[in-house]
Amino acid sequence: MTASAFPFQAFADPERSLRSVAKLHEVFITSGTTYAVEHFSRALASSLETLPDPDRGATNLLRFVEATLSPSSLFHDLLVYPVLMDVLMKMLSSSQYFADILVRDPELFRWLTASDALVRPRTKEALRAEVERTMRLFQKPERTLDGLRRLYRREILRIGARDVLGEADLATVTLELSHLADVLIDASCRIAQQQMSERFPQSPPTPYAVIGLGKLGGRELNYSSDIDIIFVYHAEGEVKDARGVTRTYHEYFNAFVEKLVQNLSSSSAEGHLYRVDLRLRPEGRMSPLARSLQSYVLYYESRGELWERQMLLKARPVAGDMTFGEEFIRHLEPFVYPRTFFQNPKEYIARIKARIEAAVAGEENVKLRSGGIRDIEFIVQALQLINGGKNRAIRATNTLEAIRQLVAAALLSENEQRKLTEAYVFFRTLEHRLQTMLNTQTSELPEDIRQRQILARKMGLATAEELERRNQSLLMDVRAIFNSVLSVETGLPDAELTAVIDGETAMETTERLMREFGFLHPRKAAKNLTSMIFGSSMLGARELDNRAREAFRAVVRDLLRQVAQTPSPDMTLQNLAAIATAQPFPEQFYMQLKEENFRRMLLRICAVSPRFAVGLARSPLMLETLATDPTALMARRPEATLSAEGLVALKHQEELRTGIRYVLEVASFDEMTEELSHLADVVLRGTLEAVLGEQTDRAVPLAVFALGKYGTGELIFDADLDVVFVCETTSGGAKNKAEKIATHIVQRLSSVGGPGKLYDVDARLRPEGRSAPLVVERRAYRRYLASRASLWERQSLTRLRFVAGDENLGAAVVKDVQAFVFESPLPQHWVQDIVVMRKRMEKRSKVRGSELLDLKLSAGGMVDVEFLAQMLQLRYGGNRAELRHGRTCDVLRSFSSFLKLDHEIEELIAAYRLLRSVETLVRITLEERGTVLPDGEKLDVLAKLLQFPQGETFRRHLRTLMKKVHQMFLTRADRLA
Repeated sequence: MTASAFPFQAFADPERSLRSVAKLHEVFITSGTTYAVEHFSRALASSLETLPDPDRGATNLLRFVEATLSPSSLFHDLLVYPVLMDVLMKMLSSSQYFADILVRDPELFRWLTASDALVRPRTKEALRAEVERTMRLFQKPERTLDGLRRLYRREILRIGARDVLGEADLATVTLELSHLADVLIDASCRIAQQQMSERFPQSPPTPYAVIGLGKLGGRELNYSSDIDIIFVYHAEGEVKDARGVTRTYHEYFNAFVEKLVQNLSSSSAEGHLYRVDLRLRPEGRMSPLARSLQSYVLYYESRGELWERQMLLKARPVAGDMTFGEEFIRHLEPFVYPRTFFQNPKEYIARIKARIEAAVAGEENVKLRSGGIRDIEFIVQALQLINGGKNRAIRATNTLEAIRQLVAAALLSENEQRKLTEAYVFFRTLEHRLQTMLNTQTSELPEDIRQRQILARKMGLATAEELERRNQSLLMDVRAIFNSVLSVETGLPDAELTAVIDGETAMETTERLMREFGFLHPRKAAKNLTSMIFGSSMLGARELDNRAREAFRAVVRDLLRQVAQTPSPDMTLQNLAAIATAQPFPEQFYMQLKEENFRRMLLRICAVSPRFAVGLARSPLMLETLATDPTALMARRPEATLSAEGLVALKHQEELRTGIRYVLEVASFDEMTEELSHLADVVLRGTLEAVLGEQTDRAVPLAVFALGKYGTGELIFDADLDVVFVCETTSGGAKNKAEKIATHIVQRLSSVGGPGKLYDVDARLRPEGRSAPLVVERRAYRRYLASRASLWERQSLTRLRFVAGDENLGAAVVKDVQAFVFESPLPQHWVQDIVVMRKRMEKRSKVRGSELLDLKLSAGGMVDVEFLAQMLQLRYGGNRAELRHGRTCDVLRSFSSFLKLDHEIEELIAAYRLLRSVETLVRITLEERGTVLPDGEKLDVLAKLLQFPQGETFRRHLRTLMKKVHQMFLTRADRLA
């Protein structure tokens, strides 16, 4: 082979393609053919020059030659009969899908070219006969289905070859594809009947039919189309199963449809037949798969919507009892073609199209974009809906035939017919070329310029620029006709949203709309959206008046679009609905939502926390403040002495204010925990003052101390208050009085009453624990610290802080505790003992040995960081008083400069802050109290709130981070020993 024998310039990837050519020459030489290799080179080069994609042609020819049983015979035929070379190379170059079929079954090429398969269309009767022959060959359903899958693959290749070679026009191609689907659906029904006979010896003696919709119904199926179907049976009744149990026809036929769908859509080594879409049935995804004739009629008469009329324009029976199927279609005619419409079909269809175009990401979708295939279909369907009731002649299910009928009825001009037909044929052919490349359901033009060039050549055009000019010209023609026929302006509000707001749609339609917006739980989302219009009560008492409805209509699209962009759209909408349904003046609220800043702040709150959303719903003043003067929420409120009810109200209000500050990122995490700890101080002091105020005699000196995160001012929402009560007295009676006061304080804080609970109080860190009295006397406490206090108590007392009560007593106890914690010698092996205790805590975690993570107790959790801070305090606090008490991160940062561990300490601080942030989100977002990292959808929500793409990525990050934290804890502990 010489270089001049091949058109190098035709290859986009010369190196790869020439390797294929070289390998082809090797196979040719070794095949035993008598022809000279130069003869083959010239023939191959000549063929490649004519192909739209010579690279693909060369590569696939090599694959085909290597797969064929007799390369010598193949080479002989290709060289003796140049037409065979032309046919083969066009197939291999034009479609990878067709090439793969030929490589899988090389004998199909001889079948195509040795008969009239390429030159004559195959009738539906001929296809049905082929199916019958195939089904007679096998007994078992699985074997029969595999035989049908092979037949499908062969027929798709035949139809595709006629299409690629120009032997069949678009109408013929789509008709043959539809005939093929019809006979295979019918065969799959008969196989399903055979399968059902195992459970039901006798099938119900009532006819059934499979009704094709969409392109299947219009006999204009694509190569890669889903098939849209619904299933109807004639009448209700009962039938006995194999065990003699009575079953309804409804049960039988729904099980039958499940088998039918499985037969059509399940895959084996032979591939599959069709993807089946049943979502167009009444009530959508959650409804029965099969209904009786009466059930369909009742549904459409009472609840049918305009989009369902439009959908049923293309309905036709495709399998089952065809006579009954036609009867079903006749029963639906009064619904599809009513005498009057409650909504103008033109306006409705135009709004649907506007919504579709808004949802299309780019301008490359030949089906959905302005002026594309869907515009042509909608033009035809709008005219059919409006005029079909009085003119039966225009009721064709096929688009091209319907255009001809509309011209005959003077509803379209001949010029409009020419433009619509030309555009429809061009766009559908373009769609076919896109879909047959890889057998994918796509209508998007490729972005790559080389791929566009190849596509242009497949369309018989010279360049990608010529393809673009042709495409744009046809799009403009169609859009002009669309605007003329439907007589509406573009940019109308979304028709389905409008219908929802106006109360003109069934819940199922709203669910479908919410699914399209991206909600994972469309039924719940639909109910939340509906509640914003009709109220949340069972009776829907608060329906919006016209002014409120218009205010909501003006904002709802932007609102839903922004809600859909939040980490959990379903939760965000539910929270927003809780606020909206609580408003006494919804019009004012929806007008406020039009203001971008208020909407952004409110959606941020709703996206993060159900509890804060509910709080805003119950606090109209705070919501109004957020809308009119959000800066007013940013200042601290003054402290006040209040009644018990007043303290509860104060706590709820201040927690809400603090939470909003944190969610809106006005307050940092540390500021949020400081405010919550300060609030707890205010409430505890107020409660103590209230209890002391009820005493009739002189009160006993009593002091209340905080421990744990309360002690260091690091409380988060719903945290317990760890406290210790200390009194100073030598009298047994006075000690009992102090015990009663402490008991009253705990009861008032933790009891659940009308206004709600304040805090859960935990006093187990007192000397001797839960079995001891609540109050310890100061001198007894000092003796206990000196003689019996354990190492873990010493460690926990690094967090002790005086909160309320007698200040002199408080100062004295703090001095006693600090002397014990920081000035007395540490026991031998104290570091090892703390590490052992830490390991025992890991075993207390509920997730030990599982894939879950405990943010607090698992190795590398928050306790590792807190223990390390406390160990540093125990080791060095005796010499440096300023390091004896503080928040965990502040303590670590103080030791950072002292021990010159800046980098390591900052890593620990960052890890600790992240773990505490997750713990907080678990409480305010998921409304759970534990520290176990959730999984599934909950984990995804947390991840997205923290700027991670998905839950599993976040989990891996935490696992790696916690492993590093644990290693730093062990390393630093070892150095302290």
